[in-house]
Amino acid sequence: MKTNLRTVLVSRMLRALTVCIVMMLPLHGECAPTVLDWSEEVKLHDGRIIVVKRHDELGASGFPLSHRGPRQYWQFCYAPMGIHWKSKPGYFPETFDIVDGKAYVKVSISSCEQCMLHGYPDTSALYFVWEDGTWKKIGPEIYPKGLRYNMLNNTEYDDDGSRDVRGLVTIAQKEARDTNIYWLMRKKPEITGLNEWVTYRGRNKPPTYARDACKECRSVHVQTTNTAEVFLPASRNDCH
Repeated sequence: MKTNLRTVLVSRMLRALTVCIVMMLPLHGECAPTVLDWSEEVKLHDGRIIVVKRHDELGASGFPLSHRGPRQYWQFCYAPMGIHWKSKPGYFPETFDIVDGKAYVKVSISSCEQCMLHGYPDTSALYFVWEDGTWKKIGPEIYPKGLRYNMLNNTEYDDDGSRDVRGLVTIAQKEARDTNIYWLMRKKPEITGLNEWVTYRGRNKPPTYARDACKECRSVHVQTTNTAEVFLPASRNDCH
């Protein structure tokens, strides 16, 4: 009888403790916004500043481990040229620039799956040009030299959404959010994007270079059901 009573008491204590823990967890995770809309200043290679529209969508809450789920895609629009971009979450359009009336985008890749799907590019990056109302993949030899990282990556944090981007995001605000890459580009002006990232590992160790990611992946066996498709269906009507 005593054993049964002890079991009941312990069970009640555990249930009470569980309720307390759940009540202490941040409940705002379930109502944190999952859709972000904003405009963003983009500095082009010639010093001009344009404004693009951006749209993000995050997955449902990962409660209780995270406030919001993973990114669903990358999307931006530039209305004056009728440009719209919508890529899978692993393909961040880090550079958007306009040269001689043509728009270009660069996407750095680093996973061995991406490298394998895209033929292990020497630069560990993909390049695109906007032609005839669509994005066409091009080689690095066609992509204009010197175009620099200029699109915002750090758009949200794992919180209640209070630090999400909103309204018009200026270049200064972008540099404050993507601090590391802008610091590196100032330190080494020859670096223009994430595929040229340098990791310094100490005085007696050589640095590692992101551009070598796909070269190093050649010796890694990759099995995947994914395809090399970068884009998701999109249209200029997505720019609202």
